[in-house]
Amino acid sequence: MRKAIMVSLVLAGCGGATGDSTGSPVSNRQTSNEDLISGLGGVVSGVTNTLLGVLTTTQNLLPGLANASDQGPAATATALRFVVTMKRPNVAAEQALLDSEHNPASPDYRHFLTPSEFAARFGVPQAQVDQATGWLAGGGLTVEHVSAARDQISVRGDVAHVDALLKTATHRFSYAGDTFLANTAAPSVPSGLGISNVVGLNTLQKAATPSKPAQTLCISGVSCLGNTTPKDLWSVYEQPDAYQGQGQKIAIFGEGQTDDVIADLRVFEQQNGLPEMPVTVVHPAGDTDFSDDSGSEEWNIDTQASSGMAPKADGMVLYFGQDLSDADVSRIFSTFTDDANGPLQASASFGECETIPGVSPLVGGLTILNGLPIGIGLGNNMDATLSEIVRQAALEGKTIFVSTGDTGSSCPVVVLPIIGAGNGLLNQVVPVTNSPASLPYVVGVGGTVLYTDGSGNRSREYGWAFSGGGSTLFTPAPSYQVGTPALIPCVTDLTKPCRGISDVAAQSGDVLTNGYGIIAKGAATTGGGTSLSSPLWEGMWVRVQGAAASSSGNGFANYALYRVGNDPASYARDFFDVSSLDLTHGLPAVNGIYATTPGWDYVTGFGTPRVAGLICDIAGQGCAP
Repeated sequence: MRKAIMVSLVLAGCGGATGDSTGSPVSNRQTSNEDLISGLGGVVSGVTNTLLGVLTTTQNLLPGLANASDQGPAATATALRFVVTMKRPNVAAEQALLDSEHNPASPDYRHFLTPSEFAARFGVPQAQVDQATGWLAGGGLTVEHVSAARDQISVRGDVAHVDALLKTATHRFSYAGDTFLANTAAPSVPSGLGISNVVGLNTLQKAATPSKPAQTLCISGVSCLGNTTPKDLWSVYEQPDAYQGQGQKIAIFGEGQTDDVIADLRVFEQQNGLPEMPVTVVHPAGDTDFSDDSGSEEWNIDTQASSGMAPKADGMVLYFGQDLSDADVSRIFSTFTDDANGPLQASASFGECETIPGVSPLVGGLTILNGLPIGIGLGNNMDATLSEIVRQAALEGKTIFVSTGDTGSSCPVVVLPIIGAGNGLLNQVVPVTNSPASLPYVVGVGGTVLYTDGSGNRSREYGWAFSGGGSTLFTPAPSYQVGTPALIPCVTDLTKPCRGISDVAAQSGDVLTNGYGIIAKGAATTGGGTSLSSPLWEGMWVRVQGAAASSSGNGFANYALYRVGNDPASYARDFFDVSSLDLTHGLPAVNGIYATTPGWDYVTGFGTPRVAGLICDIAGQGCAP
């Protein structure tokens, strides 16, 4: 029996609807594709010989592949999942509108688009989608799903048809005891389709959650040195009682099983005296296997940190795929973006190294990394796909918070046994930032070590030595970040400052002695890392959103955060400037290359929040007379 290959294609603009919740505290829903896939039958014959005769080579060839052992061609029935992307037709207009949505002098100010409005204005023309789906169907593949802006197409097929259609060959490889599949040549597609990127043809590259050793300085497994509770952080981060997330929802990105995560959330709520928050689970269309529970502790941190900061939010939506492969991560992000009735904010506590153009076939081949072992974290080409998705989310007024990583000023280049990437223990030296935190249309959240006096007052807070952060190498600073002091020029254009992260920070702890009390498998333990910082910020942003005059909220958060952060009149009211010494080591708090400094810096961004000040200066509520 032949196994199916799952394929997701991203074109210049497509779409899909998401089913509604059942209304119960815990429900499951699957994205629907009805009425989205049209015209396949007659389009195959309409793809012209001219179109098929001109091929263009896309991205997606695994760096260091020559260092693995080639076991020969993969069985033609072996399942794969991948995404093919092309830029939407008018990126410049998208950016102009995004700037206008955050310009108080513009008639577009805070008039955010719905997914259907975005599709109508910026989506891929239907005729172009029909050509692409016709070409796929003509190659023996089955189209399963089309996204709201018609820029992503999920496809089912087998290796034989995929290899034939994309002019590549899928082989099985082994390295260091692991086996994986990978294409041996960059895929080629008809240039007339406008496809610019392919994500996920190998089964090796995937986003990773920070892998940390358990804290050991706990007493009777209940309390840990430096442990904080939700109520501690309500006080430390100055979160007013009047705004606890009412009218807003929380979204968490993850994968695998959710039943245990929800059960642990219920225990956490009971032990902290919090109300029970309704939970809905949404899966990307086509995903079917949600048995994996290896990431449950991570999802416990995400759910319990975000809800702990916004206990009266209207609900939580878990956008969970079946794995964290590059293709499924793209599908998770897209499912959230396409959800017209979903939350306006989300948190993602996973990532991989930002794209380095020098390892892409489009810009000169793999010369940089040919000497490095297979399995390194470099070479990610998912950014081209996610950039399109998160720009759409921003235009819809949505904010995605992303952890900057736990390996300091390096990304997790190598994943090792037991300690994983060395999160909280190892800086891997390579000065490359974590993606998707490094993308311009998300909020990158760094980490701090926070100690309280036991009464909800800050004793000290400093930048964590392993908080991810730094200058991207090739991504120009977005418009909201231009003018921020200390930005480093891009490698490819020294006249332009490059995107820098972190944007902001919150408690991460230091792995061994400091963190946030959570419940895992029904028992008390401690969560930490920037995968704690990100959902904390999401929950606090939910409070700011809940205070907004309009139910559509304040829009993509970075515009407002940089406006108040760069204004001396509001900075001290809205942020705690994390620039103190790392008293554990008696040194300035650094994450390898970068140090915490007064004002914005690469480790902690503008610092940790004073939520009452942000509500005043961004939402215009609760200001002192």
